[in-house]
Amino acid sequence: MTKKPTDEDIYSRSAKRLPMGAMVTYRLDGQEYGNLAADVSPTGIFIRTFVPPPVGTKLELTVKLPKEMGGYCMDLEGEVVRVVDSEDPRQNGMGVHFSAIHATDAETVRHLVSRIFRYDVLQRSQETLKKEETEE
Repeated sequence: MTKKPTDEDIYSRSAKRLPMGAMVTYRLDGQEYGNLAADVSPTGIFIRTFVPPPVGTKLELTVKLPKEMGGYCMDLEGEVVRVVDSEDPRQNGMGVHFSAIHATDAETVRHLVSRIFRYDVLQRSQETLKKEETEE
């Protein structure tokens, strides 16, 4: 039986998630699976899948970024930390927390660093705007 996330689980995440329709390939027990990511954060990714592995499962992932994000491939390691088993199978999937990110070419590394920097700047600017709005 899988635990459905509560509102508290959803809103207490440590990192903001951004929508991302990237293709993700993951390896589990010698088999390779391919599904679409729903969203990503600096600490993890949510992958849509009808039959997610259980919480605690270690995965090796390859993420193919969309063309508008550079089209690069990244190899990652992660652990399933959340499973969604909904009555609506289109909502099913798994939250994977990153434990390692591997980039083998310099262009991918440059792209990742620039995306992380822009993400950080965007996040800080949004926090500043919210703070200014509450002070008014």
